Amino acid sequence: MPILTNKFVNHKPNPDTEILILGTFTHDHPHSGDFFFGRPRNFLWHLLPICFKNQPLKDAALETKQAFMQKYNIDFMDVIETLEVEDGEEEIMEEEFVDISAKTFFDLIAVVDQLPKLKAVYFTRKTFNGIPNIKSEVMRLAKHCHSKQIRMCKLDTPARHFSDEKQQQWIDTIVLQKTCLRV
Repeated sequence: MPILTNKFVNHKPNPDTEILILGTFTHDHPHSGDFFFGRPRNFLWHLLPICFKNQPLKDAALETKQAFMQKYNIDFMDVIETLEVEDGEEEIMEEEFVDISAKTFFDLIAVVDQLPKLKAVYFTRKTFNGIPNIKSEVMRLAKHCHSKQIRMCKLDTPARHFSDEKQQQWIDTIVLQKTCLRV
């Protein structure tokens, strides 16, 4: 059975990271883009800059996104490191399929422990419906973050569409910190 490795398996968050945003798995596929949340139907790079009163960076070059990340001390990780799938299933990336196909997970607790300035972790999914394995990993991380007094919340997924309501939820959670969908 084929093993799919996360496209950004070698990514290490900047030690100055204050905000860590978690996705589930980035497929090593041309449609995944050049960095986390780069798929055409993912709007993180539209939502996140607007939170900080910047122009959207959805179509910006990687260097521009990295400059934004450095300015605001934001970085990214995924929950899943590898998937084990059947032959012919390499292109299926629905979250429920990814969840049951997860072979290895990133050690996110070790990642958090290597970020001395970390203040908040945000998981880009509002619910855990259909993803029990991912839920278990994220819940373990949430417990660890709580013990270290690091804020951890869920965000409305940046995938599929942009809306004013979704944008406001991101602003209220990340910038104003007046809401938090608890993990």
